[in-house]
Amino acid sequence: MKIAFVLPFTLPLALSILLSAGRPAPLPTSPAKTVSAAKFGARPDDGKDDTKALRKAAQYCREHPGTTLLIPPGVYQITDPAARQLEEDVLAGKLGGDPEKKMFVPYFPYVKGLDFAGSENVTVKAAGALLLCDGWMEPVSITGSKHFTLEGLTIDYKVQPHSEGVITEIEDGWFTVRFDDDRQMARKMPQCRICIWDERHGIVDRKVYSFSKRELLDGNRLRIKGKMRPELLGQRIGMSHSFHFRPAVFIGTSESTTIKDVTIHSQPGMGVLGWDSRDITLQGVKVVPREGKRFSTNTDATHFSSCSGLLKVEGCTFQGQGDDGINVHGYYHDILAQEADGWLLTELKAPTFTHSQETDVPRIGDTLEVTRISTLRPERKTVVTDVRWEPRSLQVRVKLQDSLPEPFGEYYLFNACKIPDLEFRGNRILGNFARGVLSKARHVVIEGNEFYGCTGTAIHVGAESDWKEGSFAESATIRRNRIINCGQSYGMQGDACGIAVIIGAPDTEGTCIHGRVVIEDNEIVSDLYESECGIAVSNTRELVVKGNRTRGSKAALFTRFVQQSSIE
Repeated sequence: MKIAFVLPFTLPLALSILLSAGRPAPLPTSPAKTVSAAKFGARPDDGKDDTKALRKAAQYCREHPGTTLLIPPGVYQITDPAARQLEEDVLAGKLGGDPEKKMFVPYFPYVKGLDFAGSENVTVKAAGALLLCDGWMEPVSITGSKHFTLEGLTIDYKVQPHSEGVITEIEDGWFTVRFDDDRQMARKMPQCRICIWDERHGIVDRKVYSFSKRELLDGNRLRIKGKMRPELLGQRIGMSHSFHFRPAVFIGTSESTTIKDVTIHSQPGMGVLGWDSRDITLQGVKVVPREGKRFSTNTDATHFSSCSGLLKVEGCTFQGQGDDGINVHGYYHDILAQEADGWLLTELKAPTFTHSQETDVPRIGDTLEVTRISTLRPERKTVVTDVRWEPRSLQVRVKLQDSLPEPFGEYYLFNACKIPDLEFRGNRILGNFARGVLSKARHVVIEGNEFYGCTGTAIHVGAESDWKEGSFAESATIRRNRIINCGQSYGMQGDACGIAVIIGAPDTEGTCIHGRVVIEDNEIVSDLYESECGIAVSNTRELVVKGNRTRGSKAALFTRFVQQSSIE
């Protein structure tokens, strides 16, 4: 985008500038402009389609740097024929029992609700505004932007991309669910995952269910074949109709992005996804169920991959999401071939590719770590001197400053320039499936948070080779967190209910990859089920543990392959 500046010089002004202290005069800048979405025809609460008007408002922001866009309070409806068709196809079973395999693949076409691509110094203020989506889409897309702020918006769906109901009957080998009336159940509708909200304890039940046989009954009921514990009669159930798809808010290839006081009630995928972006701040973000419901997004509340700079998450609340509260990582890339002219052919072979479904391409000058696959230990560093990549290709050719060790097939390449520092402070994660925090960031501070009822370990620091997600922590400080009744089933790491600092690799025997880890003044309570330990630490060079309080675990601390430790 080219921006033309008109210089309003007059002759006296020009002479004044020439006679000034010899310093060049700064170019005049246009004053920031505030516009209302109403200017483009958006009218809240009228039951009409606001898509065209809000897209015009987003286009104005793209074309006018420095804009503040006001979206007045009220309900705005957005839709798109392709988004509605995708939702219809998924719910009719046309994409199979696991739609992720068809629609969460590289460069799958999707609908963007509001597209702010290329915006500069733009602020969107939408306190009290609800964006109500009709059809599966990416409601807010922020790509190639600089200094963008989204504030106050709430995002939800006209019919949420999961279904909820109540267990009304439990019999031998079967149970019946009466689903809410907002969606009529159908015979071929995908049931990707079933979670049960245990009202007695205010958490997701420790067991996650998936059943293949069911019968459609009258009264919007499903009779499902499978064992159900009698004490769960009357509890609410959540059935997701997809795993991953596009996020509610996408931040891609952008710099200095702030998401503040935004609420996300549902999404057929993640809440906020940051991809290949630098310096992201989340303040007061809520990924929580809408009133009367118990579940929010179908997968992670937030997820950040191949980012850089500082990732700051403060004062946020994540509840009832279908996967981790936050996951921060880079990617381990496979080396497919070493060509005669020195070029390497690489490809990311992660189970779900990149979470943006775009190829992770290194930049000239990036530092890559040559990482042994079996241990995830970086054995040397090198610099990218050239890159060749065809748009939409999954494979990338790179030329490096140094040659690779042999045999090269025993190594991954990890981009050390695409991993941020993480500050995670004052947040609440409640009743979710899997972990609260999953961090592979290099420098990590996790402080003053509350975790309640995560099915997995509340805080997990460490690489996961099976997901091709890395890497290790050079420094990690985990302090003053309150962890209650977490780590009872799926997502548990190192048998720890509270905190696990580990490396997930084929061979971790004797390796010490993490740097300095400080775990202090945390409260870890397991009242519902006895866990093996509260804290598990392995593969670490220096460990400091002090002032922690644990209850309901067989052991407070388990360590393995720690070079130096101070434990109080």
